[in-house]
Amino acid sequence: MKVNFKLRKGKKTNTILLDFRHGRTIRYRTSTGLTIRNGSEKYWDAKKCKIKKPNDITNADSINKQLIEWENEIEEAVVKLINHNKLTQLNCIKCIKKIVKGEKKENDSKDQISKTNVVLDFFDWFLKYYSINNSPSTKKPIKPGTLKTYKNSRNFLNKFLIFKGYNKFCFEDIDEKFYNDFISFGRNKDYSLNYIGSIIQKLKTIISYAYDKDIHKNQEFKKRYFSKFSEEINHPYLNEAELESIRLLKLSCEEKDNIRDIFLVGCYTGLRVGDLSKFLKNPKMHKEGDKYFIMLKQNKTSNEVYVPISSKIQKILKKRNGKFPIYSHQNKINTTIKSIAKRAKINEDYILEKTLGGEKVCIKKPKYKFISSHTARRSFCTNA
Repeated sequence: MKVNFKLRKGKKTNTILLDFRHGRTIRYRTSTGLTIRNGSEKYWDAKKCKIKKPNDITNADSINKQLIEWENEIEEAVVKLINHNKLTQLNCIKCIKKIVKGEKKENDSKDQISKTNVVLDFFDWFLKYYSINNSPSTKKPIKPGTLKTYKNSRNFLNKFLIFKGYNKFCFEDIDEKFYNDFISFGRNKDYSLNYIGSIIQKLKTIISYAYDKDIHKNQEFKKRYFSKFSEEINHPYLNEAELESIRLLKLSCEEKDNIRDIFLVGCYTGLRVGDLSKFLKNPKMHKEGDKYFIMLKQNKTSNEVYVPISSKIQKILKKRNGKFPIYSHQNKINTTIKSIAKRAKINEDYILEKTLGGEKVCIKKPKYKFISSHTARRSFCTNA
């Protein structure tokens, strides 16, 4: 029996994998969910399956501790399977998933909270626990989209702490100087005002929850200066004439034609990108009387919505023999719709105003370059 941990290099982060082997027939590999930023992979000890010391990884000690615990727990669980004559590939996988994926009793997880005052360690616990358990605010597990924004905030904080040379950053270290330095770091990286504000909001949520759980007594996050900020940005929309020019455009490429129709359905329904994608994976219409509706539960709010099938959507369905366009990934839509809008001659100059690096800037480009999947919902709301 061998429990190994290996590092898989990625474009943005390096993921730690678990590789379990027993004999010649039983093998299971899975992601542990633990990551190391790019540039720090040189501190990974492939032989010992741990992070070397010294290093520049702020939560290295907690990662190494977790790996050791997992290794011991997995070995004990497999020995029990052997003793009870229940050693199979499936049973091994079940045991490993239960250990690594955090399927533990709620009380056990709560006990773990009180042991750490380190912000990043608590952040990691928060993300892992509330991805499968009800959060204190929504009473539901954190949605994948929201979870992604929390992870972005956690990674941003990690980069800041490495830049400032913090070895161990605790909740008591949070004060006005930290807040100002944190914002300055984002501005120097030329992040937008809204992006920095979103990160502040998520960080306040973590600090507030830790405070409510008596992890710390620092109330700096309650002061007026520790605020989330935002600005309205004049993102473009497409008017009815521009949408019609896109609809009437002749496209010989089947993939582009499909993406064009996905975009138009979004423009005529106002559905969020995530909701539209979910619907297109399994498109079913609801009929009331002689009218048809798109019926779905929204990802963000969990509310049910009924969207009428308008005459414009009916034209798309008629062209496609009564079928909706096939699902395509949001990134693919964002890339392709720009070239489609360009061919539809939506190329007049457009000036986008936003705050970057703490300064108000005006970005002037042909309008089609600003078009994305989010333009669809914006167009629906404006035209309606």
